[in-house]
Amino acid sequence: MVRKMQPASEAERAVSASLAAVDDERLQARMQTMLAHCELANIRPVEFSGKRLEVGGEPVAAKVSSEVAFAVSRSFMANRLHWRVELADKEEVAVAELAAVFVVDYEVLDGFEPDEQAAEAIANSTGFFAAYPYARELFQSQTARLQLNPLVLGLLLQGASQPRAVTAVTLPSAPLDE
Repeated sequence: MVRKMQPASEAERAVSASLAAVDDERLQARMQTMLAHCELANIRPVEFSGKRLEVGGEPVAAKVSSEVAFAVSRSFMANRLHWRVELADKEEVAVAELAAVFVVDYEVLDGFEPDEQAAEAIANSTGFFAAYPYARELFQSQTARLQLNPLVLGLLLQGASQPRAVTAVTLPSAPLDE
């Protein structure tokens, strides 16, 4: 059985989506030029934690937040993405806290001179989308390891920094027949 969890807030998601959108055509062109001179080198977790709290029942709500940072030089560009998830039960009591930090490394090719504004926009769009599947998998596996129903972060639409929905897969309490 799959149970849809309540989003943090529609207003918070709308603000995040509008901040993540890149509307400036010149900036988009500079981003494309920069990406044409970069190669994705690595996506790696550098930190993660999960804590099941002693109180509360099964999670029915999830609050997902994220922060993005970047570094750029002549030979490399890196994005640092920090996600936090707080799960709460039907009484809005916190049940679990999860966090993960991923670094997305790019090699800058051909002696290209990186554009810092384009690098920041790439971190908030391409870098975010590149690391998202890794964060999604980590949060799903960590909730299962905490003996909670596995958490599934939903689709991440273009321009959004929050998933459209968060669901919990309800696991059967009895063993399956063979």
